[in-house]
Amino acid sequence: MHASDPWIKGAHLKLNRQRQWQSPALDPATGLLKQPEIYAALSQFRADFFGAKKINRSEDRAAGHWALRTSGLEGPSSALPSQFSPNGQDLIPRMSAEHQRTRLLADSIRTGAYKTTSGLSCTDIIHLGIGGSDTGPHLLIEALGPISSGLTLRAHFVPNIDGHALASCIARLDPTRTLIVLASKSFGTLETLTNAEVCRAWMASAGIAQPKENFIAVTAYPDKAVAWGIGADRILWFDESIGGRYSIWGPVSITARTVLGNPMIDDFLKGGVAMDTHFAQAKNEENLPILLALTDAHNLHRRGIPSLMVSAYDSRLHLLLPYLNQLWMESLGKGVDQAGKPLQAPAAPILWGDVGTNAQHSFFQLLHQAAIPVAIDLIGVQYPDHPFSENHRSLLANLIAQAQALAVGRPDPDPQKSCPGGHPVNLLMLERCDGENLGALVALWEYRVMCLAAIQHINPFDQWGVALGKSIAQAATAALGETPAPSQSETLDAISQAIIDSLKR
Repeated sequence: MHASDPWIKGAHLKLNRQRQWQSPALDPATGLLKQPEIYAALSQFRADFFGAKKINRSEDRAAGHWALRTSGLEGPSSALPSQFSPNGQDLIPRMSAEHQRTRLLADSIRTGAYKTTSGLSCTDIIHLGIGGSDTGPHLLIEALGPISSGLTLRAHFVPNIDGHALASCIARLDPTRTLIVLASKSFGTLETLTNAEVCRAWMASAGIAQPKENFIAVTAYPDKAVAWGIGADRILWFDESIGGRYSIWGPVSITARTVLGNPMIDDFLKGGVAMDTHFAQAKNEENLPILLALTDAHNLHRRGIPSLMVSAYDSRLHLLLPYLNQLWMESLGKGVDQAGKPLQAPAAPILWGDVGTNAQHSFFQLLHQAAIPVAIDLIGVQYPDHPFSENHRSLLANLIAQAQALAVGRPDPDPQKSCPGGHPVNLLMLERCDGENLGALVALWEYRVMCLAAIQHINPFDQWGVALGKSIAQAATAALGETPAPSQSETLDAISQAIIDSLKR
């Protein structure tokens, strides 16, 4: 990387890391790559990941989201394996067939050929899912909707079990022309199924006693969806090796396919596969995910920087931050390694942020002058999709200026005005905010997470902490309703029981 070309390039993206060090000889990633154990961990991860090994040890599963991407394309990358066989049977043909089923169903809904139980075409889709079953497709629609033509369907995302959001949503809609998408890998997610029952009752109150054609399910367990009352022809499958936060590439995004059209989501898959190819083939010292992960490790463990602030300078990417919050902290929020040995330090910094330039007028003041070290990722888009050239010129100018200000700072004789700088800054640039660029960006972050996990020998594919809260909530729900708690739920402690007793008085 030279001054004349300050970028490291890969899979549609450009990365500038020059503000991570004071001289190229001090590049933290280069130093870590020279350590045999780091090199070995990354090499083993790549081999096991693409080799369908069960790298999710606590759940005895492989991680198949790369296969979910490549199976969605007619001409998959020659750099990637042609099979994904975690249990001895190649799943790529079935994944490919499910992509095609999803395309056909999305086209049918989008064109009006698909009819609800009332015999009408759909005007609205309520997408019920939480976590990865929600943030992925919602991000796609918000990021790509402004460049999509012919938007005729309205999508409404209701992840929370808080009834206010759902009540507000259905109050504005016609149940006879509304399609409900239930996205739940387990088809046992409390929030999703509770909201689905409300929607079913809402339709029944409108005289739709059996609203079969008003519901579509996306799950790894189709039998459960059938038992709930959804026909097999309206159930889309994805494999259990696909974690919820990695499921954006498959049928979970049928709502986005329907609203945006299949070509745009197919471009998104192409961008993801381009990053797969880059990660599989690029040398470590030119490999964007590896460089970023090693820089993260250095900033956290060597420099003691406990947080990573991400700001995307494009309002279409305002949901990228919630998406990354889950991907990053659910994957890396672990206290033990794969062997169960406690970690000696946090596995990852806390990730937070907001859209630029909005963030400059809120928490950037803390970054510039508070004595709190923060690592910085700034994301820009080189070419806009609007005609207001002066707006975009100013946006890019602010992006570049903040990268310099945060890293270099500016001393001043008046200490009240002095900005010390010193924050390590990554600047990541997309050419455009389109399907291929967004796909490459999302896949880059996935690999960054997995590489950071690999060099610390932790599992980025499970989330047992989430399961604990769910189990305690079962007991609390039973206590609030005076019904027996499920046998497998956690017991309530005295404080929780006292709070419940006071609420019931």
